[in-house]
Amino acid sequence: MRYGVLLNLRGPAATSASIVTSAVWADRLGYDTVWVSDHVVVPEQFSSQYPYGPPGTWTLAERQNFFEPFTVLAYVAGATRGVRVGTGVLVAPQRNPVLMGKMFATLDVLSGGRVVIGVGAGWLREEFEALGAGHLFAQRGAVTDEWLQIWKVLWTQETSTYQGRFFSLPPVRAFPKPVQRPHPPILIGGNGRGARRRAVRLGDGWHPARPALADLRTGVADLRALAEAAGRPLSELQIGVRLNLRLGEPARGPGELAGSPDEVRAQVAELAELGLTNLDLDFSFTARRPHDPLNLESIERFAALVGLTPRG
Repeated sequence: MRYGVLLNLRGPAATSASIVTSAVWADRLGYDTVWVSDHVVVPEQFSSQYPYGPPGTWTLAERQNFFEPFTVLAYVAGATRGVRVGTGVLVAPQRNPVLMGKMFATLDVLSGGRVVIGVGAGWLREEFEALGAGHLFAQRGAVTDEWLQIWKVLWTQETSTYQGRFFSLPPVRAFPKPVQRPHPPILIGGNGRGARRRAVRLGDGWHPARPALADLRTGVADLRALAEAAGRPLSELQIGVRLNLRLGEPARGPGELAGSPDEVRAQVAELAELGLTNLDLDFSFTARRPHDPLNLESIERFAALVGLTPRG
């Protein structure tokens, strides 16, 4: 099992110092990946339903001061040495695919091959509209598929060209190519079957966010069936999950690891038995102590709980 830390990029507590301090701490403790989430703008009014929690979970006040993910990952990559840097997840279809492919390739080169690409189709229609991509929202799943194909063309072909339904790319040279070959791993976000289909057809793994354990079990079984039907070994796919951590506290809902250290350790073992390869945690849900506003103590306690080896 590989373990990751979700860096807090949002709200009044998010600062350049808090972001890089958490990333360096995770790097030193031996975590595999630090992740950043993604929203370019936060509409003041929206009717779109947040898919990863009950109504009212996703509020404007909690999303103020939302840092841009590519810039943050470049900043973090320069301050760390061993930890991988990933988008968890990037809302791909609301951006230009060629520019994104270039940015990921550049980041992979500058970081020495440490990029992990988590990508999703998005849910916030009003954000698409604000970015001039509202016309793509209804077909965002198909658009995401096409964008992934364009990235692979950019990353693997000396002269890159593409003709698709939503985008056409004339013959171009796009360098540098990523350090990782054939390209950085692509993990598909989203909890539904469409995301699992995309993971099998075009990705290197599935990366749902905060599912209930029963839903995760069903999803893993479905992913296995989809991979078998496609003739793709399940061993080729990473299976990760993003959960909230409430270390030393009771759970308040699905999609959380919670309880005493022994209880959390047992939950981690249950996830490993389910076949998960990656466990990525949002530590901001564990109650902060006055002397530890970034929850660095919780990040360290969990690292010790699962036996991570610190980096020298």
